[in-house]
Amino acid sequence: MSVEQNGGKNGGKNGDALVTVRHLTRRFGSFVAVDDVSFDIPRGKIFGFLGPNGSGKSTTIRMLAGLLEPTGGQITGLGGLDATKQTEQWKHRLGYMSQKFSLYTDLTVVENLNFFGAVYGLSNSVLERRIAELSARLKFEKHLRTLTGGLSTGLRQRVALAAALLHEPELLFLDEPTGGVDPRGRRMFWDLIYELAADRGMTVLVTTHYMDEAEQCDRLVMILNGKIIADGTPREIKAGLAGRLVEVRPSKDPFVAMSEAQQHASIEDAYLYGVTLRVVSAPDQVAQASSALAPLGEVTHAEPSLEDAFVALVRQRQDNPESPQHTQKQENKR
Repeated sequence: MSVEQNGGKNGGKNGDALVTVRHLTRRFGSFVAVDDVSFDIPRGKIFGFLGPNGSGKSTTIRMLAGLLEPTGGQITGLGGLDATKQTEQWKHRLGYMSQKFSLYTDLTVVENLNFFGAVYGLSNSVLERRIAELSARLKFEKHLRTLTGGLSTGLRQRVALAAALLHEPELLFLDEPTGGVDPRGRRMFWDLIYELAADRGMTVLVTTHYMDEAEQCDRLVMILNGKIIADGTPREIKAGLAGRLVEVRPSKDPFVAMSEAQQHASIEDAYLYGVTLRVVSAPDQVAQASSALAPLGEVTHAEPSLEDAFVALVRQRQDNPESPQHTQKQENKR
């Protein structure tokens, strides 16, 4: 399902698009990092951008944040602005937390926050109030006078998030915000993301490669090699595997069972999942796949995870003769 065709289907009063992206492209010399990408970002929702490292996530975010000029395409929204023509106005309407720290390590935490608050034109009284609120909410109030360079990774990311939220932006970009953060810290980040979207109506765009985080988004775009391979709600994306994914408890060595399953033409993919084997049948060959799997062990229906869906989508793209991965595979066989 296309976000471009179905933008705002999330429902609710905030279901309209806050930002519209059409045919967005970015080249670096002959390399195409983002290739003709189109989608809508629904207002007041958590919008996830999912893909492996090098897939084009961060490049897209940098263009959306007005930090990198597109080679082609349009980014519009935030009350009728054009990101490439009204860049400074655009930047002041959003917050951006980079994958890499944007803080000054030789300044204290409060000095960093004062600097970013001044950049956004906040008055002293507003800035003082916002620093107090955010430092308490993100639990770093005891470190306000500490040099940022001496903080742990998790604490620095909390401060970076606070810096992006100081001016209460309409749109918040979080580029892999929980990378290197412990599970408790990740939970804290997501509790705040829920609060921002649900209680305060802020639109949040998150890039991530954590599948469990992607499950928490209202809407997702999956990107691979600069192209969108799926978009929709997590449930819609997983529905593509409905009825085609089964789990086998092998009666023989799991690796042998996996190898045998992969030989059948009716089976698209087979991979180990803990002590069991997960198998995806071709869309029109479910019955044939079930018959082929019966000798390998007990077969049961499996509910697809987002990871299952992503793996299946990547495999389909690899098997598409027009995809770069397929071309490379053919060249490697020669």
